[in-house]
Amino acid sequence: MNGFVNVLKPVGATASDVVVCLKHLFREKVGHLGTLDPGASGVLPVAVGMGTRLFNFLTNKTKYYRAFFTFGKTTDTLDAYGIVTETSDVVPTRHQLEQTLKLFRGELQQIPPTYSAISVGGVRSYKLARQGEAVKLDSRTVNVYEISLVEQRCSDTFVVDVKCSGGTYIRSLARDIAAACGTVGYMSGLIRLASGCFEIADAYTLDEIREKKQECLLDIAYPLADLQNHVVDDKFFADLENGRPVAANFDGTRKIYCKGTFFGLGSSFAGRLKIDYYLKNAT
Repeated sequence: MNGFVNVLKPVGATASDVVVCLKHLFREKVGHLGTLDPGASGVLPVAVGMGTRLFNFLTNKTKYYRAFFTFGKTTDTLDAYGIVTETSDVVPTRHQLEQTLKLFRGELQQIPPTYSAISVGGVRSYKLARQGEAVKLDSRTVNVYEISLVEQRCSDTFVVDVKCSGGTYIRSLARDIAAACGTVGYMSGLIRLASGCFEIADAYTLDEIREKKQECLLDIAYPLADLQNHVVDDKFFADLENGRPVAANFDGTRKIYCKGTFFGLGSSFAGRLKIDYYLKNAT
């Protein structure tokens, strides 16, 4: 079995929990395409079998979140599961928050949360933080394509929609937006609405996957619909199968076909075809 499952991750489960569950069900190599915190819910795309070969190609796709930001206090984890470390009497007004959100569109330099899965000297940052060690993480460039206020849920909590690049930490956004409003804050809830082409309306719960399994498995080419095809002449089929050079001249990454067979994703380099992700026999 090769392809992808669009999982609707529940609150409380880790991304690793979901992977273990699907590995047991499909009896194949399994991996998720971008982690989702235990306290968050929503879309968690999971690659199955040869779908895992596309990990590097798919993990940095655009993400879309509905976030809950609470102001007036913050925690060590920057979410609702941490220990309160600071409080403030300042809570932004709706108008102030709307104006501040405009400052967080486009390319940003962002420092990830201390409690994150980033490796520091071979050890996950959150493990060092739990041991009481001081952790200093470097800032990284992220892109926030869209950010808008949906509603004010209560006196101190606002609902915000965020469309951003892979690698963007919504908890860090909560911290930085609060600071820009002259206060402190944290992410009190998070739902991932989409990850690349995987959308929440089409996601399956773990119970549905256990019951239907095969019906929930998407074709390996599902997340590649936006890529153009490059069809290699039938006479070069054996050359493709055996890794011999085949002439090609095109820009970017394309889906490679020969004799109706999907070989994977390829690019053109120095006038020759290069198979970057070999996926023959995956369909």
